[in-house]
Amino acid sequence: MTAPQGGVVPLPEPPSAMPAYAARSGLVHDCCVSLRAVCARLDDLGTFTSGPARLDDWVGGSADVCRRETRGLGRRADAMSLALRRVAARVEEHAETLAHLDVLHADLVATSTSLAGGIEVLRRDVARATPAGLPALGPVLHARSAALSASIADYERDRHRWLHRLFEEEQAMVAAFERFHSMRQVRDRFDGVPDPADGALRALPPAGSSPGDALAWWRSLSPAERAALLVAAPGVLGNRDGLPARVRHRANEVRLERDLAGLRSLRERGDLTEREKAVLRNAEAAAAARDEAEQARDPRTGEPVPVRLLVYDPAAFGGDGAVAVSVGDPDTADDVSVLVPGLGTDGADIPGLTEHATSVYEAARDADPGASHASIAWIGYDAPDNFPVRDGLSADAAGVVREDLAERGGAALAQAVDGLRASRAGDPAHVTVIGHSYGSTTAGHAAHDQGLAADDLVFVGSPGVGGGVDGPADLGMSSQHVWAGANSHDVVPDLADQGSIDLGLLGGIGLGNDPAEDDFGAIRFQAESASGSDSDAHSSYFEDGSESLDNLAHIVTGQYGLVDQAPGVTDPWWGPPMDPESGRIPRPEPGLAA
Repeated sequence: MTAPQGGVVPLPEPPSAMPAYAARSGLVHDCCVSLRAVCARLDDLGTFTSGPARLDDWVGGSADVCRRETRGLGRRADAMSLALRRVAARVEEHAETLAHLDVLHADLVATSTSLAGGIEVLRRDVARATPAGLPALGPVLHARSAALSASIADYERDRHRWLHRLFEEEQAMVAAFERFHSMRQVRDRFDGVPDPADGALRALPPAGSSPGDALAWWRSLSPAERAALLVAAPGVLGNRDGLPARVRHRANEVRLERDLAGLRSLRERGDLTEREKAVLRNAEAAAAARDEAEQARDPRTGEPVPVRLLVYDPAAFGGDGAVAVSVGDPDTADDVSVLVPGLGTDGADIPGLTEHATSVYEAARDADPGASHASIAWIGYDAPDNFPVRDGLSADAAGVVREDLAERGGAALAQAVDGLRASRAGDPAHVTVIGHSYGSTTAGHAAHDQGLAADDLVFVGSPGVGGGVDGPADLGMSSQHVWAGANSHDVVPDLADQGSIDLGLLGGIGLGNDPAEDDFGAIRFQAESASGSDSDAHSSYFEDGSESLDNLAHIVTGQYGLVDQAPGVTDPWWGPPMDPESGRIPRPEPGLAA
């Protein structure tokens, strides 16, 4: 094409198109987890053959043959586990590589589109150029063409490197599987090879050690020992306070998938015991909570939100189960909130609590878009299963009006928060603990009895924050960092000790003072719900768009000046408690009429 006083302006050849790329790294990651779950079951078989399956009391020739065959089976299982671990590690690397290639692919597609657009703009500018009108335009057009050609050459090199890396990655995956294609290959490489996990477990800090000790132990291990522990002892890693959230998540995923595979198989055969039914119920609830949370998208970026399975022990507390799911990554978040539930909660309730955590995460991101956040749904203690007003006075329901479970739960909660602190000693997050219902009693005991390492402590719908707590000073915290939210229609706070005449705890019955009372000293915030229903009030604190959720978001992000404060409950000696909030009309929530 010709241009004035510049001769022919060569238009660059269009950039080569990027091939379609539809790799699903998430499914590859799921394959890795499944492989590690198989490894864990093979390890279980190896442990069984060297332990209970020996039948030491059985003697005679048949017993010798049985033990010999059993030992051989155990050795093969151990060798297969070691081999599959290698494959699983390569599959995990493959998932990470595919995810990285996906990002590069999107960038290259955008670059190709931009370069093609640049060529078209140059074509139009050259066509519009006339010798009479633009005598100086020729050199400029030549320079633009040369710059475009150089950019296209860079793009072509990057495209070639991308294709070559994809080809190499596919070949590496084929080789990883072919390397252990037969049992002979497995036995030749791993028969009799010691498990790297054994030495690591011998160095494990004893029960009762601090989260800092656990982290120091983890950091002392070699990469081989760490990888081995993921399948040989996932329960040791997954529930160990102080270890990084990513490590706990990977271990708990292995344990969860192993449980689901084994227990579902037993269910199909009709062989589940009552205890196993409870464990499977909790395992399926944990999987549902994790899967649902993984569908969440960051309200600011639209990107998937990292999800971490921080605790997984489906048989804990007599089958009630322990589980914790983090929406957002607590290893890196600027703000971390911990939701502690109460009345009627066990492991099977984790999907609902994770929904609340997701709501807190999203509200916090909207409140402070420049900060990162993680919100943890924590069922790490044995909460009372039943609500006595609704379910009757069962033995477990009676726990609601006593502090025993809250005291033990407070110790576990303080340990969990210490673990979050230990894993981020050099990069501390702003940590807020939110105790709801009986969970506020548990959080109160964590602070009063254990010295809870939280920056802010929030009580919502509290039936009392524990005996011996008359105000923030008894919690070891400043009154500027202790908060209370109480919906005036919520009947649960009526269980707390209120009034000018403080009767304390009578014979161990009762849960302590109401933190929303004016003389307690906490900052009360607005928490009325637009529906105004007494029956729904106790569960209204985490509703999307509610006063309570917005105020919680401002607290967990440290934006205290934006919290809408409310006057405390008063209780004069001559009459019943009076709540100034009961006559206030709350602002409407999204979807509700004003």
